[in-house]
Amino acid sequence: MRVARPLSLFAALSIALAGAVGTATAAPAPASEAAAGSGYAAPTMLHCKLNVRSATKSSATVLRTLRNRNGNCPGKGGHDSVPCWLNKCGGITAGGSYTCQSGGKSYKSWLPVKHQGKRAWVAIKCGTYVTP
Repeated sequence: MRVARPLSLFAALSIALAGAVGTATAAPAPASEAAAGSGYAAPTMLHCKLNVRSATKSSATVLRTLRNRNGNCPGKGGHDSVPCWLNKCGGITAGGSYTCQSGGKSYKSWLPVKHQGKRAWVAIKCGTYVTP
């Protein structure tokens, strides 16, 4: 009996932690702007915002800022997303260099997305993309 109780507590804690990890890494629901079947891009739990830019360089005009307001990110609940330009979020392109946070690693991978019916770009290493 004394052994059973700690084991059952350990099992319950393990199940709760597994559920929490699954929730923290789960993909956000697509926004109403996202096209069905094409996938979408969104900020991660680590990087609370993701800029949609006019070109594949960090100095390009910011057309929109996507925000993650869940978990550790500031603000009330909600998670923005933008539809991918190509089906299944394809077409990742090498472009200008960027970092996701000051002093962080440098990347050059950009994902084409759809902003107001036109092609735009996100620094995909600072976000995530989800396909259907």
